[in-house]
Amino acid sequence: MRHTQGKWPKSYPAPSGLSGRTSRSGGFGRSGRSRQRTRGARALAGTALACALLSPLTAASAAEAAPAPARVAAPVGSWQAKVLREGAAYDVTLSFGADRSVCLVSPAGASKGRWHPTGRDAFDYRIRELWYDANGALEGWVDIAQSAKRIGTSFAGSGVSTVYGADGTVETTVPVTVTGTRTGPPDGSACG
Repeated sequence: MRHTQGKWPKSYPAPSGLSGRTSRSGGFGRSGRSRQRTRGARALAGTALACALLSPLTAASAAEAAPAPARVAAPVGSWQAKVLREGAAYDVTLSFGADRSVCLVSPAGASKGRWHPTGRDAFDYRIRELWYDANGALEGWVDIAQSAKRIGTSFAGSGVSTVYGADGTVETTVPVTVTGTRTGPPDGSACG
């Protein structure tokens, strides 16, 4: 076998100890017996590699060693939740999708947001809940920011909700806690 730099992209270094020069016999200054041993060793290594690749035992071991598919984080599913803030308590439905979307259905209507994992069974979510008057004009909105932890089929979270007027000015910031119980698979259909 003739080794030359031309078989590899120029960005690869030349094989160590090989200058690209070969002897007339096609080797690199080796005797005929040395070339035969090298060819035999290469053939044996190639056979061993082929057997290893085709072995069902090896395939099973490789499957066991392969990393597990990415685990979907804590909150995926639909949740019936209780929101507590200063002077008020109300029920909402939250749906956390595997695509990291979140849909909130509250007394104000349906609103979208995003969630992301922050640790084992822990997650943060943010939702912008728009408020409209009876004529459909925007009255304002609330940016909901929560950090939560799932424990089995329930979760508890706390955070801050920032209330904005229709002109975008901050009206108030309110501490909020949310507790929820899982009710089933994700259903974000209310948020379109």
